[in-house]
Amino acid sequence: MKSEVTQLVDLSPSVYDIAAVSLVTGPQQALCVDWLLTHTTTPHTWGAPPHRSWFDAYISTYAAAVALRNAGRHQIADGAYGSLPGMAPTTPSPGPETLTFGGLVDVLDRINAAQGRPTPAHPAPVRAVIDRERAKWERMRTWPEFYNPSLSIAGYCAERVYGDPAVDLARFLEAFQASNGSIANSPGASAVFLLECERRGRPLDGRRLAQLQEYLRSRVPTDIAYLDRVPHFVTAWTVMFHHELGTPQDPPCTPRALDELSRDLHHPSGLLCTVGSGTTIPGDTDSTACAAIAARITGRPAPKAATLDFMVEPGSDAYRTFLFEHDPSLTTNIHMAALLDLEQDYGRLLPVLRWLQSQTAQQRARACKWHLSPTYALGEMARVMSRIDHPLARSLSADASAQLTRTQNSDGGWGVGGSTAEETAYSTIGLAAAAERNLADVGWERTLRRAHTFLTTHEPQLTPLWLGKTLYCVQPLVHLLHTTAIRRIDTMHAQK
Repeated sequence: MKSEVTQLVDLSPSVYDIAAVSLVTGPQQALCVDWLLTHTTTPHTWGAPPHRSWFDAYISTYAAAVALRNAGRHQIADGAYGSLPGMAPTTPSPGPETLTFGGLVDVLDRINAAQGRPTPAHPAPVRAVIDRERAKWERMRTWPEFYNPSLSIAGYCAERVYGDPAVDLARFLEAFQASNGSIANSPGASAVFLLECERRGRPLDGRRLAQLQEYLRSRVPTDIAYLDRVPHFVTAWTVMFHHELGTPQDPPCTPRALDELSRDLHHPSGLLCTVGSGTTIPGDTDSTACAAIAARITGRPAPKAATLDFMVEPGSDAYRTFLFEHDPSLTTNIHMAALLDLEQDYGRLLPVLRWLQSQTAQQRARACKWHLSPTYALGEMARVMSRIDHPLARSLSADASAQLTRTQNSDGGWGVGGSTAEETAYSTIGLAAAAERNLADVGWERTLRRAHTFLTTHEPQLTPLWLGKTLYCVQPLVHLLHTTAIRRIDTMHAQK
């Protein structure tokens, strides 16, 4: 993994964002429409297959339908609209928290209405998420820090300003325009915000508006991901997982990338943003915890975890990832536990361990809201908890490793829709850490041998598994995990 990868990260193209950009008049419009026409899942659907991720299929297909109807492709757009009712689950289930799913559906409805077009009759599970997200947006909009990009995710969710007269567009643009002209480094947010500016027809700062327009004109479909870049994400994870190998060699990151990571950890808000400096998305607790761990591993300064006390959910011992988050994230708290243990801050660590135990008891430890696959949460639970010298942590690691052993696929890999390199690597690295501390089941050696066979006989698949506005893949991370997992098994076998 070369050092340059931490500066600009390859992300999966986002159907939703490409569709949103196509709604803006400009040279990229035809390119985006052509891309949509050639990147269907089925003749009338986009995104992930519904059985794999119904909400990704739903928002991707709905956005494509709006874009294609706007482009005059009525027949295929009508087919897309007709496919929506069968995508959502028929039985009630917890709503997906992708930060924006309900809000995006709501905004697409408003765009349809503004253009005099009918909106689809959304199934009950979709309407429930729309209502939940609408209520959250109302709470955010009346919050005194709404226009503060150091704390507010309003810029990332800028689509929500469409048709909302309570938002001051000039103030919003000034607050959330990033250095590259975008709104919060999000193509979709940038495009729909511009649509609202045009809809209102009110003059704004001409220089800022021109920068926003130029940003959108420069987009091409293959580069339109849910965000422009996430350099700190890859830097922090490169260090964390390279450290699993126990090698004295420096991690494969440039000193500059590591220095920038440490610098941004000292942001006045106390939070590190995975996109790095020059953006207008607030940092988050998970990214901050992972970056602080990486900084300490490489001997760089990082603030104490106590600076994140304001992110503890009121009435709970769990840390929120973002403010206004509906429910705390499992892996955010796993990584906070790792940081607190590293700092020997046991007063803050024990409540987090108890919260994690309560989630396990309620069968919520099988998945993470930011990742489609349960192997991410299980692998990190097994890995991190195995290193914490406390009975609760050891129990959590043993339970997670047992679940991993039970869910290995017949080909030796792991994956919710067929084995992938990323899911297999999380499972392998977590199981190896648990095994070293005698927390894995007795058959762990055979389990890891089978995993090794899968990893060494299959090329890494770049499968979108992470949850943003839609599913995405951090491509360099897959290669890092694949290599690390193989080396981890090789090392353990060599030590036998």
